[in-house]
Amino acid sequence: MNKTQLRFNRRTLARAGAGAAALLTTGPAWSRRAHAQAGEVSFMTWDQIADTPMETAINAFQETSGTVVNVQPTPGSGSDYETKMRTLLASGAPPDVMRINDDFVRGYSLADQLLDLRPYIERDGLNPEDFNTHPFNFTVQPDGQHTAWTIGTQPAVIFYNRDLFEAAGVELPPTTWTGENWDWDRFLDAALALTKPGGEQYGALLVDDTASETIYPVNNGESTGIYSVDGTEFTLANPAGVEAMQWVADLTCVHKVQPTWGEVLPDDAGEQLFSAGRVAMIQRTYGTSAYFRNNATGFTWDVAPVPAKEDQQTISTLICFCIPKTAPNPDGAWELLKFLGGLEAGTIFAENKYFLPVYKEALALIVPEEGTPPAHVNIVTEAVEHSTNENFSQYVERARQIYKPALELVYLCEQPAAEALPAVKEQVEQALAGEI
Repeated sequence: MNKTQLRFNRRTLARAGAGAAALLTTGPAWSRRAHAQAGEVSFMTWDQIADTPMETAINAFQETSGTVVNVQPTPGSGSDYETKMRTLLASGAPPDVMRINDDFVRGYSLADQLLDLRPYIERDGLNPEDFNTHPFNFTVQPDGQHTAWTIGTQPAVIFYNRDLFEAAGVELPPTTWTGENWDWDRFLDAALALTKPGGEQYGALLVDDTASETIYPVNNGESTGIYSVDGTEFTLANPAGVEAMQWVADLTCVHKVQPTWGEVLPDDAGEQLFSAGRVAMIQRTYGTSAYFRNNATGFTWDVAPVPAKEDQQTISTLICFCIPKTAPNPDGAWELLKFLGGLEAGTIFAENKYFLPVYKEALALIVPEEGTPPAHVNIVTEAVEHSTNENFSQYVERARQIYKPALELVYLCEQPAAEALPAVKEQVEQALAGEI
């Protein structure tokens, strides 16, 4: 078992000893009896905690609050994590705090499994103006319940190899969030100029980032992206969505400026291609910058906004946590979440470039540092005000199982988007309605 080494408050160490305290943070299971122990909050997330800014923030909370944070091991992200989360929620004995995929906040809320945080927010006098509007309001449900808490955001941006641009004599992307001289046509022109035949060097890579399924339809005028606002209609199959997905696919199928679908399927394949200097532009979330700082060391890289068309919005992956309705220690859980979303923890996240904190005063601390890419980190912070997210229903997971294979045929250049996506529209909408 990997053990997360968190510091403990002196009172806990004196009572139990350092060894016992370490076991408390990494116990293999939890129960209501365990939570009867005063001053303990269990915390489940799919991210690794050890040696990260999150560990530093949790340590700071423990030291100031006198509360022990019991970090639970998880099987990883994706379907394994979702299976474990559903199992624990159904058991009636979940941990106090759970990382929740922003895609599924609506579904778990509709299932009435998440605690409404409004009473805590109102009791503690938190001012929504102190937080960035979009991520703060994202977890507010149509009935007004605030069922999850967003502590940070990871907007998708374009990472680019500045050395390749300069070597090819290509004008650099904009250094502020603008579509001027940076629309779909300009992006394609740059990708063409940055591509070398035979797969030696590709100009761009968008196709393997699922954010493209929202970004490019929205920027093409399909304002709701994949699904309608009420989560009932598969709007990706509308003409603007179809055109957008075909544009992304045609970077490979027609223009040959993007790796093939098969080349980018393995884990981290795109990141490795960019780090090796074989892809000049790649769309990724800001969190990928840590990987590139460690691996893309043979050249100078920077970030740019996503290219514009009718609009210029990016998708912003939100870092959300929830408190289950049956959490044993909801009060302690809220104190931890409030801390993680506040100034002190936000400062830790900002100074370590971990993610963009939602707390505005902490976000303002993310500034360029000489010798540390990206030089134009303002592109990332500005993205917070140029962000959108998918619209959801309780059944988006099932809907994805239907439309993703159809979209893959488009990416494989085997079927045009105008045939593949409308063909599954009715079935996807049946899934959204919970009928299949």
